[in-house]
Amino acid sequence: MPFSRIYGHEGPIAFLKKSLEENRVAQGYLFHGMWGVGKRTTALAFAKAMNCLGTEGEEGGPCGSCRKIDSGNHPDVLIVTPQESLIKVDVVRELTRRMSFRPLEGRRRIIIIDEAHSMNAEAANALLKTLEEPSPDNVMILVTHRHDALPATILSRCRKVRFGPVPAASVKQFLRDRGGMSEDEILESVACSGGSIGRVFARDPKKIRRFKEEVLPVLGKGIWDSREDPLVFFAAVKGFGEGRDEVRESLDLLEEWLRDVMVYRETGHGEMLIHRDLQDLTRESAAGLSRQDILERLERVGEARKAVDRNVNRRLVLESMILNFLAPPSAHSAGGMKMGGGG
Repeated sequence: MPFSRIYGHEGPIAFLKKSLEENRVAQGYLFHGMWGVGKRTTALAFAKAMNCLGTEGEEGGPCGSCRKIDSGNHPDVLIVTPQESLIKVDVVRELTRRMSFRPLEGRRRIIIIDEAHSMNAEAANALLKTLEEPSPDNVMILVTHRHDALPATILSRCRKVRFGPVPAASVKQFLRDRGGMSEDEILESVACSGGSIGRVFARDPKKIRRFKEEVLPVLGKGIWDSREDPLVFFAAVKGFGEGRDEVRESLDLLEEWLRDVMVYRETGHGEMLIHRDLQDLTRESAAGLSRQDILERLERVGEARKAVDRNVNRRLVLESMILNFLAPPSAHSAGGMKMGGGG
């Protein structure tokens, strides 16, 4: 079965399988969630399931349709990716033109728009017209880790499928099945993954470990205890790195950890955290911050990321973000926190 290669995501897979079994496949889907967790892989598996011939190929392998999708040669499975960070209107118009014809081989034509948030305004408007007049022979899957950047009109016309972080056990199993790593390397990679298999290969484990050990504990203390010396926190700016990509990766880590703080504050459960190796720091910070405090700090991280993308002076951006972090937490910070069992 095409979904057998997906690690984690039992909920989304069960939902998609049920849609197929009940013949209730929608014309538009939005696969959203953090980067690198398998959204595009699942979209391809869903495309296979919709057009699978139900017959095994040579030596019990996938059928001819599934093999064509694997090789990128199926005429009815189209994948759109950004060119120079953009998906332009001409690309969407060409898709619309092709959707006016019946599928060439399969039961349905599946169009996967990867990094759908990269569409410019014209492309998004052109896509909206297509979604407003769906054809039963076409299924469109938008894949994004920034669904908030898509127009609400597009979001409202798609069936939303959310992909959460991949559990550590699933990341570990993926790496074991893939081979090529020692058990120690696997454990280190899992700790750096942040719930994303893609980040195992995109991140430098040594840099991630250094950021977790040297920067996050300093910032973590400062975001809820305003009595600490601000100079200590400004010195932590160096730990974010020099280049834009390195700073962006550090901001991603900071955002993931702040989301962990929110999760722990609301649930009191450590097994739901992305970075379980930081559980003590997370628990301490969750006890000192209100929900609004955490949301405000997440907003500051988002603003810093946008400024870095615009090539604003990175050191000034990070210092400004940290200065905002050091504002005294709300008076009601600890109130209402649900303290369950850590785990």
